[in-house]
Amino acid sequence: MKLLSLLFTNLLAFFMLTRVRRVVALTLAGALAFTAVAPPAKAQLGIPAIIAAAAQVVATITNVIGPLLSAIQGTVGAINGVLGQFRNLWEQVVYPLQLINRARALVSSMIAQFRGLLTVLMRVNVSSAQLPNPVLLESIMRNRGTGDFAQLTNAFGQTYRAIPQPTDAHPIERDLADIDDAMALANLKTLKASDAMVDQMMAAANAIEDEGVNMAPGEAPFLAAAGMTASVKSQAMMQRMIAAAIRQEAARVAHDNTIRKRNAMFGAQFRNDMQTIFKK
Repeated sequence: MKLLSLLFTNLLAFFMLTRVRRVVALTLAGALAFTAVAPPAKAQLGIPAIIAAAAQVVATITNVIGPLLSAIQGTVGAINGVLGQFRNLWEQVVYPLQLINRARALVSSMIAQFRGLLTVLMRVNVSSAQLPNPVLLESIMRNRGTGDFAQLTNAFGQTYRAIPQPTDAHPIERDLADIDDAMALANLKTLKASDAMVDQMMAAANAIEDEGVNMAPGEAPFLAAAGMTASVKSQAMMQRMIAAAIRQEAARVAHDNTIRKRNAMFGAQFRNDMQTIFKK
């Protein structure tokens, strides 16, 4: 409370000083104007009067303005002291510079240790096909792009061949071949989209890491929000891949059941044929 009272007192003195300056300025201006328009005074009264007036002005400045200037200097010193205390509070308690620099050093160390290694691991070439058609299909499957689905379909057909003609296969077999190819292509396209999403997530993670090295105090919540957003997007893509795997598993179960149904149908047809033969 004493410090606040001192601040208010000194600020009032500063305002008073401003008013005094205005009064002195107006007085000097009036004196100059009077000297310009007044008739010439007698010699014995001119110079001494001017000297006396100047001495009076100097005395006024010394006796009135001087203490006010000293008070203002004290006020400025008190304000600087308060600002220094606030600076120490922010730098030592709220945002300690030593801990901030240590966190930045940790982020830089983690980037140096893991970013290059992760990049190399993500780009490891695991392609193993040797024949032309499989090589083309595998390269398209692993190119991490989503703009070549037509080429993927063509390469898939060249590798796994087209569906048999109606004269070459039973309708059930043709249906099974068609749905199996469709599910395989759908999952391959989803996989390519997932690979593209992984590249985007890695780029976002690198950007967050880079910002973490140079961030200012107070930016941590924004970086945390960006990281949580990227994590939610990654989780959504993982859920999509899980859904694709579940669809593939459901298609496989349906395929197995269709084979059982086909065998039962063929068994019934065989019994009918045998009964027809024995009747003859």
